[in-house]
Amino acid sequence: MTEERATAGGPPAGGRTADGAARPDNAFLALVRIPVFRRLWAAITVSSLGDWLGLLATTAMAQQLTRDESLAVQGAAISGVILTRLLPDLLLGPLAGALADKLDRRTTVVVGELLALALYLSIAVTYELTWLYVAQFLVEAVGLFTNPAKQAMWVSIVPRERLAVANQVSLFSVYGAVPVAALVFALLSTASRLVGEGDGNEAQTAIVVALVFNAGSFGVSAVTVLFSRRLIPGTPVDRDGGQRNVFSLVVEGVSFLRGQPFMRALYVGVIGAFGAGGLTVGVAQLYVATLRAGAAGYSVVFGVVFTGLAIGMLAGPRILPTVPRRSVFTHAIGLAGIALLVMSVLRDFVLATAAAFCVGLFAGVSWIIGYTLIGYEVEDRLRGRVFAFVISSVRVVLLLAVAVGPGLAGLLGTHDVRLGDLVLTLTGPGLTLLVGGVIALLVSAYATRQVVPARSRTRVRDVLKLLWGRSDLFSAASSGVGLFVVVEGADRELTQRYAADLARVLREESGRPVEVTSEPSDTQLGRQVRGLLFPSPPDPGSTRPGPVDDSGSPIGAHTAALLAAADRAQHVATVIRPALEDRRVVVNTHYVDTSIAFHGAGQGLDGDRIFRTSLWATRGLLPDLTVVVDSPVTAAPSGADPEAVRRAFLGLAEAAPDRYVVVPGELLDPATGGGLVSPVVRRRLATLVATRYPGAGSAEAPAGPATPGAGSTAAAERAGRSVG
Repeated sequence: MTEERATAGGPPAGGRTADGAARPDNAFLALVRIPVFRRLWAAITVSSLGDWLGLLATTAMAQQLTRDESLAVQGAAISGVILTRLLPDLLLGPLAGALADKLDRRTTVVVGELLALALYLSIAVTYELTWLYVAQFLVEAVGLFTNPAKQAMWVSIVPRERLAVANQVSLFSVYGAVPVAALVFALLSTASRLVGEGDGNEAQTAIVVALVFNAGSFGVSAVTVLFSRRLIPGTPVDRDGGQRNVFSLVVEGVSFLRGQPFMRALYVGVIGAFGAGGLTVGVAQLYVATLRAGAAGYSVVFGVVFTGLAIGMLAGPRILPTVPRRSVFTHAIGLAGIALLVMSVLRDFVLATAAAFCVGLFAGVSWIIGYTLIGYEVEDRLRGRVFAFVISSVRVVLLLAVAVGPGLAGLLGTHDVRLGDLVLTLTGPGLTLLVGGVIALLVSAYATRQVVPARSRTRVRDVLKLLWGRSDLFSAASSGVGLFVVVEGADRELTQRYAADLARVLREESGRPVEVTSEPSDTQLGRQVRGLLFPSPPDPGSTRPGPVDDSGSPIGAHTAALLAAADRAQHVATVIRPALEDRRVVVNTHYVDTSIAFHGAGQGLDGDRIFRTSLWATRGLLPDLTVVVDSPVTAAPSGADPEAVRRAFLGLAEAAPDRYVVVPGELLDPATGGGLVSPVVRRRLATLVATRYPGAGSAEAPAGPATPGAGSTAAAERAGRSVG
């Protein structure tokens, strides 16, 4: 199988250009060259489209069959559809977990998909509410066997070094199908309304067509696996204890989080974000009905919520990169709550759709950042079960929120609030969204107090200040090619020795050339700046002040900061960027944080202005990883506060553990020149190397099933803790 996989579709790695130079490997194209990958990817895409259409159709069917009943009955009918999708996992999980690994995964998928096909066709034919619930329960029960088999198949057909990219492709296919499904269902609903007879049954045609399409997607999946069975191993991949049900994961996860306040806050934040999104989806059917937008309007709102969710998951790691991820995480939850509050009082469909998009967007941002932060905080031995618990909890909360929303909307009912001559109508669905918004704001406040250190909290006005200053909303980022690692610290000699050992490790891991450089740089401008800022030590007993210019006048703190920024601009333009564009590894001692710590915290200058000036000078280049060697200050500008300098380095690292790792300097043996890099830092480096140079050195690509968020956060799952 391995040999066939390597040769089936052409060369597995990159090639050479016409002039013989090495051509960078494209992981996606390497995957597409594998025939069985192409087939299963196409099947996943079609199945995802069918699944979303099926969810739209079944919830719309429940509402349509109870349209003559009260709002409470309609809400209960829609909730019943979602609850029957959740029930099998709680009731049959242990049985499925015991049997799934004992069956041939290819046979399991083919038989299970054909059963699901028959069940969805039966829903379309009978068009009856009770059978809808029974069939949905049976479909989800079958899925307990087929879904683990599909995940195992996906892992087995993809080369290990390409699995992270494969998971991203799978994730995009799953969530990218949402807007397409919403658009298709809206077009079907509109067409059925145009050709209908006006008897109130116009939606039935669109629902039946969507159900038939969903059934057909299961058939496509079964046929794909059947005809590709010789390319797919039939023996299940070994798993730790097999598949466990959601209930057992919840019990284990709660016991773990009980003694972890920080992890508990992250978990509550993630759950709160998805609860807000699920509540919006669940109540959307009734909410849109109060706006008189029909089934087509429901599909539009459904689609924009999940489109926003997908965009948020993709943009979350990149948006406002200079703001600590913890602050972005907590603010995003609060913004989702505000969007829900606004949505609850809107009576215009277009504005309500825009607000629904914002709910999904901010929920997606908080989910992906929270998931990543959890990856950096969990020990290796616990990471697998903690992520399984988080993902299972998200699924449970999402489905419960979708299920509870309609029923709660029906119970709350419609109320008119008089404000003088103004009458404000609050519908049951609107009040449900109002409750969800309040809950999200409370979760945001709780997470902020627990997750973000008080001294590094980013207030809303700070974010607005960044935006007003035309900052780095999307421009500041790592290079995307090569690998840029910075070593910071208050002891220049120790940081340089650590950087040398770090470079040795990176050569072993990546097999790529490593450029070791420093600031002030070795450019002509850098040597001049070094002479000005770091002159030769004065004679013993001399009273000469700090750095001086040619006339002997002292160089002020503002001038020194600008000189450092000018050197940094030239250094990046002539040394660092060319090396990164050549896909080399760059290890640099001292970068932007040095200016913030020494000139900002140490000499009382505005650290935010120093940061933005350096971003402008370097065209927004940020390191992929910053290692802070924590040690006392050995040399500082005249008048600088050494303790403030040291606290500044630690504060920067504490605010963004996804981009920093702290190494206690007292643990480094000053008598040796090697062996300074700890296993924690090595794991972080291995993750980065696997991402930028797939298959290089000894770095292994992340492994695991294509779970939600796996592609975007695969690196986080393998990273070490934030303090080494």
